[in-house]
Amino acid sequence: MASKDRPMPFRTAMPWAGFVALLFLLNYMSRSTLTPLLVSIERDLHVGHAQATSLLLMQSAGFSAALALSGFLLSRFRPRQVAAVPLALAGCVLLLMPFVQTLGQARAAFVAFGFGVGFYFPAGMATLSSLVYPKDWGKAVAIHELAPNTGFILIPLLAQTALLFTDWRGVFALMGGLMICTGAAFLLWGRGGNTRTDPPSFRGCGVLLRNPASWAVALLLTVSMIGEFSIYSVLQIFLVSAVHFGPQEANLALSASRLAMPLVVIAAGWAADVYDARRIVSLCFLLHAAALCLMSVSADVSRLPALAGVLLQAASMAFVFPPLFKVFAQSFAANEQPILLSVSMPLAGLVSAGAVPYFIGYCGEYHTFGLAFLVIAGLSTLS
Repeated sequence: MASKDRPMPFRTAMPWAGFVALLFLLNYMSRSTLTPLLVSIERDLHVGHAQATSLLLMQSAGFSAALALSGFLLSRFRPRQVAAVPLALAGCVLLLMPFVQTLGQARAAFVAFGFGVGFYFPAGMATLSSLVYPKDWGKAVAIHELAPNTGFILIPLLAQTALLFTDWRGVFALMGGLMICTGAAFLLWGRGGNTRTDPPSFRGCGVLLRNPASWAVALLLTVSMIGEFSIYSVLQIFLVSAVHFGPQEANLALSASRLAMPLVVIAAGWAADVYDARRIVSLCFLLHAAALCLMSVSADVSRLPALAGVLLQAASMAFVFPPLFKVFAQSFAANEQPILLSVSMPLAGLVSAGAVPYFIGYCGEYHTFGLAFLVIAGLSTLS
């Protein structure tokens, strides 16, 4: 029988929460590695912005399908197993990336890869929440969110360095090896995530869907993921095409704009446990809208508004997640949280990791990137 989870004081749980964050770091870095490599993929496969960003749509399709199924896996396996094993299998898919030669093959590979990494989020959050007491959830989520914000700094630099020795296919193969090693290590030495959840049911999902708070959480998760992932996923193309950077300059700018984000997310975790988390979330969305408006200013006038917008956009979205998940944890019982994430995250993932990046890429190729940013700014303001 599986051992029961016993929450620990925050200081005691920090190393184990950090281990979960490491798992998330590899999950997030592998999904985001496509971003700094899009220009290389465009040139190698001879495709345009819209076709290149369609790979993000394919990845998100697999990702969303896995999220929809994760609730069923969590009722049969421990969350720690669901968080680690599919990650290692997704790494195996990336090891096959050197054999990809056409856009069609790349799309198939990224669907399979997205399916592997899509199981992590509900399982990872269930593992994380099992480690600490409810009063410390804000701080625990802050440690967890260090992963993507650290990844934002490392991904462009690692990708640019690896491209000196190999092509984009080799970069993905290297990432696949790291994922396999990390997933195996977590299974052997990780803590938490031993309690299975109840299987999803039409009745249970119906109760949640009739709760207005469920729809509010789904909307806020979608918009925040658009701000965190969708914008970042097209920033290299935006900086090269619209701000007139070179590919290497663009990757350096991506990393530089994220340097302070780990400190920002730690501050957000502290603020979420001290101040009204709902007001913090609202302020972050308004700042995000302002940042996107700055990014829509033509670089032919000046580069400064766009660069200032990139920095403010990153900070506003880094700050939003700890208070947002604090509100989520306060609004729903522990046994309801994985089910709600399994219901809401597939749509949020498909929209934020696929549809919106494709929309931005389409606008960038046939209209302007500024048009897409203004539409998203309006959505963020309404949120």
